[in-house]
Order: sequence, then structure tokens, then C-alpha cells
Amino acid sequence: MRSSRTPNQALRLLLAEAGWSGAQLARKVNALGAERGAALHYDRTTVAHWLAGSRPRPPVPDLVAESLSRRLGRPVLLQDTGLLDTRQPGHGAGTPPGEGSAVEHLDRILRDTDRRSLALVGAYSLAALAIPSGAASSGEGGAVVSVPPASVGAAHVASARELLTVFSRSDIVFGAGSVREPLRQYLSTTLLPWLRSDMKPAVRRDLFTVAAQLTYLCAFAHFDMNRHAAAQRFYLTSLELARDAGDTIGQAVALRGLSVQAQELGHLTQADQLAEHAVQTGARHAPPHQQAFLLGQLAVTQAVLGDHRHTRHLLAAERRLEKSADGTSAVGAFHAGSLALQRAAVAKSQGEHRTAARALALSLRHRPADERRSRALGLAELAETQLASGHLEQACHTWHEFLDILPEIRSARADDRLRTLTAALRPNATNPAAATLLARARQTRPRRGPSE
Repeated sequence: MRSSRTPNQALRLLLAEAGWSGAQLARKVNALGAERGAALHYDRTTVAHWLAGSRPRPPVPDLVAESLSRRLGRPVLLQDTGLLDTRQPGHGAGTPPGEGSAVEHLDRILRDTDRRSLALVGAYSLAALAIPSGAASSGEGGAVVSVPPASVGAAHVASARELLTVFSRSDIVFGAGSVREPLRQYLSTTLLPWLRSDMKPAVRRDLFTVAAQLTYLCAFAHFDMNRHAAAQRFYLTSLELARDAGDTIGQAVALRGLSVQAQELGHLTQADQLAEHAVQTGARHAPPHQQAFLLGQLAVTQAVLGDHRHTRHLLAAERRLEKSADGTSAVGAFHAGSLALQRAAVAKSQGEHRTAARALALSLRHRPADERRSRALGLAELAETQLASGHLEQACHTWHEFLDILPEIRSARADDRLRTLTAALRPNATNPAAATLLARARQTRPRRGPSE
């Protein structure tokens, strides 16, 4: 903490406008820290120091600004909080929202997510989800005034596509912990220089399209590791790259990713708006399995909000999937197991636990065995649903299958399910099946790697 003799009147006025005490602000900052995978333990004493003039290090000022923005229903900028200290790296150095090119934004987030500067990523922002109307475009990518001798060509695009397949496959089989840092390094050291090079318009369009897909995958990898602020920025950058390429499907996929993340974090209205925007942007242009990919997410968000149109969109997703000969793709893959999982989410939102359990079981039957992370998460969801339906021993059996897979993957979301397992079973610890499972869970250690 750095101190100043000048009391922070700006923060005091914001707290008064929000009707918050120092303790309430501290709790909200701690909660936002948890969204980005950081355990913070601030209290009213800390906020009192801020009001007296102390300035916390990044990313705490961003978390304060986002907390107040959500409370007040309007954007509160970092400089509005009185916590901005331009003497510290990262404070005030960022590109203002809406300014700069997609390539510049990618460069910045790649530098900010380097392990040495991860604190500069900032907070997950609800204001950033207000996607401007120009963000979804079916036009061609930005015009190139002149075309000097090309230094990047079709071979570079083909190479990037091959790496996309490799990274996507590794994520599916081993979880995001296995690919997050290698993928970030590839984007930073190889792809980013290519994006800045001279190239023909057709090559530029193709390269920006695959760059958007790789950036989307990097976003999902951060999402799977509970790095939500970074994941959101990667998703938004993927959206910009796809827009620059004139790739409406890529834009729709990025919007859907933002919707899934918002739903995971409990921002249900924003999740529904993003899902609808994704369908409007890309459903007409996407192949059948990706139409289902988009429609299924919209059905889930509508069901959670009690919008009865979810039934129509779920049936439409089913019809699209029936027309699909192949649901595989490096980004936006979708198959019968995926659709059944969304049917389960819809049923669970309606309180229909038995229907949800049947859909989850169907999803697992259709899920390829090598989709380990998805299988693990599906098994955990099924066990929790079985327990909610009163089937303790059945749930324990399913959880054992989950524990069979867990050591083979690196996924923070799967690790969270291990903690849920322990908390859910603790009240049943005297039951022999539950006691055996709890003992095994205590001995299970998720895989860790140097990037975590």
C-alpha cells in the first residue's frame, strides 16, 4: 500500500451514493476477486485506509470501480475512484474501451496475462458486455490500401489452423490447465507478429479468422481455470478479430462464450441478451451443428429467466442437429451429448431434477470417452442432481466415476466440483457409502502444472 496525505473524497462520495459502508465495499471487492480466481480478504479497516488516502496495488482499484459500477448501474471509471496511482505500472496505461485495433487489444491482454503481470488484468466487467451494434458485422474485413510484397501467406494460415486443432484437442482431453500457457505463448510469440505483417487481403481474412478462433480458445482456457477477467477480455478480443475478418460465425461463437461465462457468474439477464445476440448474428450463416450450438445456449438462458420461448429454441436446436452429418469442429463443436446437457440445464432450472438426471445420463452415454473434462463435469452434475432427488447411494456411485477421471485433467471448474462433493456429503458422513466416498475424495489430488 502507498499512502498519501490527501483523504480520498472521491471514493467517500461514491460510497455515499451507493449507500454502502466500508465493510460492504470490502465484501464486494472480495467477491469480485473470487471471480478472477484471487482470494482477497479485505475488511472495513482496509477501506478506511483507502479513504484516508492509501492506494492499493492493481487490480484492486479495478475491482472497486467494477463493484461501484454494478451497484450504481452506471460506469464508474478507474480514475473516478481516487485510487488511481500513475506511478504504479498498469495504472492508467490501458487502452480505453472502444479505442485501438483488435491486434493492439490482443497484444495488451497477452502482456497482461503473463504470469509476471497477471495483476494488471483488472476485473470482470458488466459494462464491457454492452456490445456496440457495430461489433457484429457481416461485411468484409478492414480494407488494405496497398499490398506490398507479402511476408505472410497461406502456409502461415495452414500452420495456425493445425495448431488450433492441437490446442483444442489437448483442452478437450486434458483440461485447460494443459494448454492455457502454451496457447498464450503461441499467440504472443508467433501469431501476433504475423497479424502485424504485410499480407494479401484474402490471406488477411483467413488469418484473422483463425486468430479469432485461437483467441476464443484462449478465452475458454482462462474461463475453465476460473480466470474470469482475463477470459472476458480474450472473448471480447476474439469478437473484434472475427469482426475484422468479416466472420459472422466467429462473432456469434464469441458472443455465446460471453453468454456462458455471464451465466456461470450469475449475470442472467446479460447472459440471455448475449445468447440472443449470438443467434441473431450467426445462426443464418453457421452449419447445422453450430446453429444448434447457438440455439441451445439461448434456450438455457431463457429457461433460467422463465421465458417460455426456450421450448421452441430447444426443439429448433434438436432439428438442426438432426441435419448435421458431423458436429466436430475445433471451435463450436456440438453433438447429441452436448444437446442433452442443455436439456438437463433447462430441466434443472425448472426444478425438474429427475428429468435433468435422465438428460445428464443420456449426455454421458453420447459423450465420447476422450472428452474427459466434459465427462468429469457431467458426472459431477449428475451426482449432485441425484443427491438433490434423494438418491444418495446412486450419487455416490456417480461421484466415484468422477473421481476416476479427476486426476487425469487440469480444470479449476472440475476442482470446484470436488469441493462441492465434500460439502454436499458431509451431512451424510455416517452413511457407509458416503463415508467411503469422502475418504477417497480426501486422498484425491487434482493435477497441477507450472502454469497454475
